Amino acid sequence: MKYTNTKLTPWMLLGLLLALSCYDVARATKTISSGHTDIFEAEYEQVGTNAPTIHLGVHTDTGHYEPADVLLEVGNAAYRSSDGFSADITTLLGANAWILPVDLDQAANLGLIEAGVAKAGFPAGSVTFTMVGAGPANPGNFALFTAGSSIRLSATGSEVGTSGFSITTGHIHYNWGFSAPGTYTFDLKASYTDANFGVLESATETYTFNVIPEPSSSTLLLIGLVGLVAARKRFLSKE
Repeated sequence: MKYTNTKLTPWMLLGLLLALSCYDVARATKTISSGHTDIFEAEYEQVGTNAPTIHLGVHTDTGHYEPADVLLEVGNAAYRSSDGFSADITTLLGANAWILPVDLDQAANLGLIEAGVAKAGFPAGSVTFTMVGAGPANPGNFALFTAGSSIRLSATGSEVGTSGFSITTGHIHYNWGFSAPGTYTFDLKASYTDANFGVLESATETYTFNVIPEPSSSTLLLIGLVGLVAARKRFLSKE
């Protein structure tokens, strides 16, 4: 049986490559790759005089989402030198890494997620975010850190390092760094000490990040895919 040969442009091939590479994580109902996003948002919710609850979710300018329904995409524009950060950061992430910048204008100009952490609806006091687990298949290391390189969360592969931090402000931005491309998962929860009800905790939620390879790696993979397509066409033409 012969098939009609179809000319595939490099852009079509690149799209196919990215679709194939993201197959395992494409089950998420919402992919976020740019725009202002509070990746960790803790919400204080109370109905009447009932005990309040804490909900941990993802908030964008267009809606709220459950973490399990979201794929957070770190584009290859985030790939950069880690020079200028502290030795702790360069040791954890390497000389070059994928870093969502703390600076919102820089993130927007690069077409990346303008990534933040937030709390909403809470009475006075601090909210604590705790990483309780890192995925066993994580391809590299992770760090959430300030502009001054102070680490808030970290993981070395599947091993959690710095496990928690607190915020008192309603909204804050950090650098989000990854040492290697691939799919990362992290389990987090939020907690708060209420003046009337004591310690409150959210359910543990799983966050998924997909870190896109730097352009040079993507190009090599694209060349390989082009070769496979060409070989297939030659094979089919002989049938």
